[in-house]
Amino acid sequence: MVLRIRLARFGTKRAPVYNIVLAQAKSARGKKPIEVLGTYDPIPRIPLASPGDTPLPAADGVSTSASVATPPKRYKDIKLDTARTKYWLGVGAQPTEPVAKLLNMIGLVEAKPSRTTQQKASLPEASAPEKTATV
Repeated sequence: MVLRIRLARFGTKRAPVYNIVLAQAKSARGKKPIEVLGTYDPIPRIPLASPGDTPLPAADGVSTSASVATPPKRYKDIKLDTARTKYWLGVGAQPTEPVAKLLNMIGLVEAKPSRTTQQKASLPEASAPEKTATV
C-alpha cells in the first residue's frame, strides 16, 4: 500500500483552499483521506494586525514620511501538524511535488534537484575534439 501526502482541493471557484492529506496513491483526489495533516491557502493574504503594528498619528497632526506606514507583506497560509507529518514520512509516505515544495519551505524535507538541473548534469560537456596521432 503506497501512501502519498498530497493536496485535496476545497474552497470555491477562484478561491482555492487545499487540505494536506495522507491518502493511498491510487485513490481519487476528492475521496476520503486516511488523515488530514493540515491546510494550505495559496492566495496571499494580509495577516491580522496586532495593536503594536498600527502606526499612531503624529501629535501635531502633520504627517511625516517616517509616520507613513508601508503596506504589510502578504503571506500564504500553511498550517501543518508537523509531528504527524514527520511520523508518516518516517513510515514511508511519499510527498507529491507540490507538497514536497511546501515541506521544503517549512524545513521537513530537503529540496530535490529540479529536472532542468538534472538534465544539465546528465548531458556531456562540449569539449574540444581530441586529436589522435597516427604512426
